[in-house]
Amino acid sequence: MIVEVTALGGGGRGVARAGDEVWFVSDGLPGERVEAVPERRRAGVVEARARRVETPSPWRDPDPCPVAAECGGCDLAHVRREFAAEALRAVVVGALRHAPPMLAGALGGAPVVVSPMGWRLRARLHWSARDRRLGFLAGKSHRVVVIDPCRVVSDTLLKHLPSLAGALAASRAPDGEVEWLESLDGRKAVAGWRGPGRQPTVGVEDLGGWHRIGRDGPVPGRGWGDDGITLELPVPLWVPLGAFAQGNRFLLPALFERVASLARASGCRFAVDLYGGVGLLGAAAQAGGVEEVAIVESHRGAVAAAARNCPAADVRPGRAEDYLRKPPPARAAMAIVDPPRSGLTPEAVGALATWRPEVVLYLSCDAARFGRDAGRLLSSGYRIELAEIWDLFAGSHHAEILSVFRR
Repeated sequence: MIVEVTALGGGGRGVARAGDEVWFVSDGLPGERVEAVPERRRAGVVEARARRVETPSPWRDPDPCPVAAECGGCDLAHVRREFAAEALRAVVVGALRHAPPMLAGALGGAPVVVSPMGWRLRARLHWSARDRRLGFLAGKSHRVVVIDPCRVVSDTLLKHLPSLAGALAASRAPDGEVEWLESLDGRKAVAGWRGPGRQPTVGVEDLGGWHRIGRDGPVPGRGWGDDGITLELPVPLWVPLGAFAQGNRFLLPALFERVASLARASGCRFAVDLYGGVGLLGAAAQAGGVEEVAIVESHRGAVAAAARNCPAADVRPGRAEDYLRKPPPARAAMAIVDPPRSGLTPEAVGALATWRPEVVLYLSCDAARFGRDAGRLLSSGYRIELAEIWDLFAGSHHAEILSVFRR
């Protein structure tokens, strides 16, 4: 069917109407007439893909990444980089259609910090033993796509891909995953294996380390070389294989400085980073002059890294919900939350409302979940003081929302 795309919705898909149905069209952009092929229909909603574009939008990139059509990663690869800010803002506002109107208003005029391509410090690559392919998964599939040339990973990774795949094939490695991690400048990289059976033998030139990765991070005695990377931010940040850390080489230093400045402006003496990872945001709060910082994290490898990165902080292993059961601090407090894509649990939001910190700094990687959680904060007596959109996953619709709520 030929449909006219009028907006971008949550998930980065074009929104169109045909009769009584709402169409969500992958690869469609506002202002375009496209030939759309339905892929799924349910209750007045059609999920479709644009097969042919009759009237291209000025946003459309005439030369998108050559593997984007097959790879499932960059669902906005067809958007020219000079229009990335407008596209991301439209995606975020579209995802907030069920949220309180003031949130859509705040994000509709929010600044967007756009990233260059080639941004990935971290990558999880899939190995197909049958096809002898190492790359990303195709969209809605378990089929591995060879990603050379890919525009979001670094030249360092692209250079190493053939030798890594060759080593896995020579070791007769079963299906599994390779985790890749590199420094901000791309000069140093380490990698690790997740998968069944014995660890494949890899001796790749210029690779700084190769390890087996377990549930808690690198498995001791099961590899060689370094098992992590130091990111040279205003403070050095040690990131081991298997632990979460933000992975955009271009925006990470700016994000650190921005959180430090917001912590400084909060006027709070105490801050708790409730999903602390390796301590990035907690370290930023310390750099912003917060006197006491607590970091809460459930991954053992990340807990050890946070203790190393923030020796003056109170690093607590465990869940955010469990930490919030303790009595609230008597002094002015800031809660820093950077939860997984699923957002805050109802238990965590309820506990935050009981704690009543003066400031909540929320970094969200899913706009719809942000709308849900922010609505709960607003109904608990908070007002939104700041909202920014960060293009930490350039080429995709997964914008990060950095926001500040004050009681």
